[in-house]
Amino acid sequence: MRDGLYLSLFLESAGGRSAEVGRSRNDDYVPALRLLLARLRDVEAVVVAAMVASARLADLPENERALLDGPVDLADVPDVEELRLRITRAQGRVGLPTGATKDGNNRKRLQLRLAVPGYGPDSVDRLAEYIADPVVAPPLDGGVALTVDGLLTEVGQLKQHRTPDGRASLHKPLALLWMADRVAAGGTRLVVWPEFRRGFGEFLREFAPATSRTTPEYPFWHLGSSQLLWEVHGVTDVPRAADRTAAAGLTRQAAVLLRDEAVRSRVIDLVVDRYLSGYLRGRPLRARDVLRPLVGVQISTVSGQPNMVLAMNGDTVTVRTKQSPEGQPVPLVEVQNGLDLLVGKRSVRVNVEELGYRSAFVGAVLATLPTARVSMNPATITLGGSEVADPSVDATDAVAEVKIRKEQARLRTLLAGGRDVAPCALCGDEYPIEFLVAAHVKRRAVCTDGERHDLHNVAMLACSFGCDILYETGWITVDSTGRVRTAPLDGVPEAFRDRTAALTGRPCRAHHADSEPYFAWHRTSIFRGAPLPAGDELG
Repeated sequence: MRDGLYLSLFLESAGGRSAEVGRSRNDDYVPALRLLLARLRDVEAVVVAAMVASARLADLPENERALLDGPVDLADVPDVEELRLRITRAQGRVGLPTGATKDGNNRKRLQLRLAVPGYGPDSVDRLAEYIADPVVAPPLDGGVALTVDGLLTEVGQLKQHRTPDGRASLHKPLALLWMADRVAAGGTRLVVWPEFRRGFGEFLREFAPATSRTTPEYPFWHLGSSQLLWEVHGVTDVPRAADRTAAAGLTRQAAVLLRDEAVRSRVIDLVVDRYLSGYLRGRPLRARDVLRPLVGVQISTVSGQPNMVLAMNGDTVTVRTKQSPEGQPVPLVEVQNGLDLLVGKRSVRVNVEELGYRSAFVGAVLATLPTARVSMNPATITLGGSEVADPSVDATDAVAEVKIRKEQARLRTLLAGGRDVAPCALCGDEYPIEFLVAAHVKRRAVCTDGERHDLHNVAMLACSFGCDILYETGWITVDSTGRVRTAPLDGVPEAFRDRTAALTGRPCRAHHADSEPYFAWHRTSIFRGAPLPAGDELG
């Protein structure tokens, strides 16, 4: 039947045996529900809501009759029977008083509220005909196929609302980033309005510019103008508080593409470059802010030579090169001068005349800026994007922080096995989970796609009371026998030396045959001490 701007399907309840017919009422309830879900999956239907619809419980609000936490895209459901079980098992608690110890009937009258591509509110008869006999009325063609290039084109052509002073609203691009992270984490591509308002509203409050209003209702509706990217169901305009069943989100094709990590990275880079990198316009780039995320990360000069920031100390930064594996100090002022010159001129030559004595390293840092482009003959760094006034890393930091924070939460939960308290892999002490970090044994930035997904071996839990940062910056490592080794501690403060030395020789809980290759990378690429030969053991 028509259900506002949706379609709803009802399955009558199963009941006791009837003397007249000699069988229970609707005793095919379970196979019927299984078949309905399978045929709805064939037309890529989305179950916006599933709820008990019996007359006895009709006075309960929908949220108390709900059987699913949110919309379910049936095309992404590999096991229809598992979903059928979730729906029927949840019915047993609906309508029971608080504290009831026994579940009730799990075959009540059921309502499935649906959004079906190609079937609008006036398509009740056509959808019913298809469900009854799929051969009679095949689903409509899905329309234009969305390719990766098409996805990038759509993302790059978002229409942005502009304020009276000419500033472009960032709500649409930020909503795309939020949804991309959601589907990457296994979430549904469609979100009901109350959940979108809460989840994306929090995202806006945390990461949008201070001048932005927290109005998630606008991208919820207006992103629908990009029909290959976004779809909206259940409303005909910007949603209001009462529109609890409205749903919006990525189109199926866009969601499928964005679940691929390589495609998602390209989309995120495009959103950052095109829409976000200039939103803190006028704020100067600071050398410390640019260098801080580069500590322990290998970067390349324009000629391809490896450099690595080992540490930041006062007004200098210690840089490892092939010629200086122990590191040499570079004044921060040289990096700052290079940043100021690049922002002012939009293009600089990588030579001593323009960037000073440490021009190779300064050029390597400038090349990491989000809109920087490197060209050769002569070696030059240019800020790309005619619409970008500043290559402000603050904007990309915000996006990166969101990705890292959410990935951290998922990875930390995986490594902790759902426990609230877990041991640090390096010191062995137990801490509440919020004080543990999901530390990558091998830097994520240099992992292959396969290594990034090898979560049980490429990451470990390390405490935020020192072990994480000591490993991250190379003051400690793990040898091939699984024991913690420390770099030389001469000349460091006593408290730092005592804390680090106390870890020497401790067994690392995360070391085993499958994780050893990642630890080997850390020993040769990050560790500050002398190289450890394979099979080296503590004496």
